[in-house]
Amino acid sequence: MKKKHYLFFAAVIGMALFAQYDMGKRLDRIRTVRDTKNAAVRLQEAATKAQAEVTAKAIGVPTEVFVAKFKAEASQIAKIQNNPEAVQARMQKLADEMNSRHVEGLYEIISDDKSNADERALAVELLTLKNNTASLIALQNFVANTKNINGEKWDQKKEFETVLRAQAVEGIAGYPEKEIAISTLNYLQQRVDQKFLNERISRASLNLLYENKPVTQQDEDALKKLVE
Repeated sequence: MKKKHYLFFAAVIGMALFAQYDMGKRLDRIRTVRDTKNAAVRLQEAATKAQAEVTAKAIGVPTEVFVAKFKAEASQIAKIQNNPEAVQARMQKLADEMNSRHVEGLYEIISDDKSNADERALAVELLTLKNNTASLIALQNFVANTKNINGEKWDQKKEFETVLRAQAVEGIAGYPEKEIAISTLNYLQQRVDQKFLNERISRASLNLLYENKPVTQQDEDALKKLVE
């Protein structure tokens, strides 16, 4: 009788252990599924956040905010700057915030000879600092076009018009991909017939090809020869 009693308890204990083992396995499966789902959710959240950051970067700051910063910076150009490094840092930050709409807006400003001169000069500088494909094309088209945005031919007798385009050439020469910069300059050399500007393009191209002294130094040497 005792033996049957022990067998009964052994069977009960065995069933309890099996049930506990089975429950443990089920809990493990549940935890695995839960963890997998949580990992998938975290991955999706990370992907969504990354996409949002990319989108935000592509959109950039709102246009009205950019315009306000741009005009504020342009108003300071003619003033004596006590901290030029800080000014350069602000302009670089503003250029980094630019999106394609801002680039298009700046292209319209530099191509309009009726726009404020300081704003046009700053626009060329920001396009140079942006240093991406859109800004390179804007600078290229500005130098290559024989007409302003209003449909009138740009006045080659106005020194500022030539200097502004020379500034754009310098920006093109500073493009990080050297081969593209040289190709763009070669294209412009075939399109520009204004003597000083054409020579400026030629010097910029040769400087990139043969790593000569900076274009600005070459300009100074050219001006000295004219004075002599």
